Amino acid sequence: MVVFVKKWSLVLIAVGVFLSACATSEAEGETSELAQAPTTEPLATLVPTELPPTATPQPSATPVPPTATPLSPTPTPDPWAEYAPYTIEGLRDRTYGEGEIEIVSVMEETTNFTRYLIAYPSDGLRITGMMNLPRGEGPFPVVILNHGWYPLDVYQTGNGSQQAADYLANRGFLAIAPDFRSHAGSDNEINLFRAGHVIDVLNLIPLAQQLPDAQPGKIGMWGHSNGGAITAKAMVISDQIAASLIYAPASLTIEEDYQFRVERSALRGDQPPGIRLGVLDRLEVEFPVAPEEGPELYQRLSPLGYLDAVAGPVQIHWGTADEIVPFNWPGDLADGLAAIDKEVTYFEYPGQPHSFQGEPNQLYLQRMNEFFTTQLATTATQ
Repeated sequence: MVVFVKKWSLVLIAVGVFLSACATSEAEGETSELAQAPTTEPLATLVPTELPPTATPQPSATPVPPTATPLSPTPTPDPWAEYAPYTIEGLRDRTYGEGEIEIVSVMEETTNFTRYLIAYPSDGLRITGMMNLPRGEGPFPVVILNHGWYPLDVYQTGNGSQQAADYLANRGFLAIAPDFRSHAGSDNEINLFRAGHVIDVLNLIPLAQQLPDAQPGKIGMWGHSNGGAITAKAMVISDQIAASLIYAPASLTIEEDYQFRVERSALRGDQPPGIRLGVLDRLEVEFPVAPEEGPELYQRLSPLGYLDAVAGPVQIHWGTADEIVPFNWPGDLADGLAAIDKEVTYFEYPGQPHSFQGEPNQLYLQRMNEFFTTQLATTATQ
């Protein structure tokens, strides 16, 4: 650009010199004419070409890399996701109480109550059971009673729970005792990790509360032996249990319950299976994972780690001559509740077996009645 400007400046100067020489020659030949008409216009004027100012180069900005969005930590897959619905937390996540209780037939008429055969839906199954409805004007406080273990092909409706249910119904309680799946007239289904029976009783709670003769509010729950373990699990899942009575309970440490069933299977020996017995309740069917294979899973199956969720008082009864349940099974529960300041009362009956007899049995029944009368009367006024 600079070279281009200088070249044209030299050309213009040369042109100017040439024109000046021509003008001088003509002036000498034509003096009179030039004298009369002097040249007034200037020669070409050279205007210097101005270059645009050169911009001072600015340093280039260093590009800033975009800020990376922090990634959320990838959750660790649950190795026991297949069985998570049967853990305590999994049972809490379920919805319970669809359908209604059906009166199937009258089983017995007594002076103070009528015993009915009932059925209700649970987990897609039809579950049968027994209901003792007091005579007279309701509403009546409700107690659900969970029976203990019986051979599946031997059990009949009311086994293991009828004595307590009749005692309560004679004193104005609406007493309901479910048979559970694969028992009596109920539909057959595997009781996986012993959670199926818990599901059956949890589905019964809201249905019982909806009965026209039921006292509004929370219910009481009773359980003997395996039914005691069912009650203990239910009371850490449902907040609708005002009072829980647990009588000679099976182990709440599921590893111990598993081992107990191993020993029971060994005692069964070569006994041929029945329609249900030895088929639906086989150890490898009910417990597809052994404790040594999944210790963390077994912790999640046990209610002992969730006792802070218990919503009402607990009463425990155990006989020192219990041939099935050792002291530590009810003791673990009593100690666990006391350690977190839950209201728990423990009664021990010297010399009494798994099912109490004679005067100690009457004492236990009286204590049961007083317990539910006090606790459910309080609930009714809330």
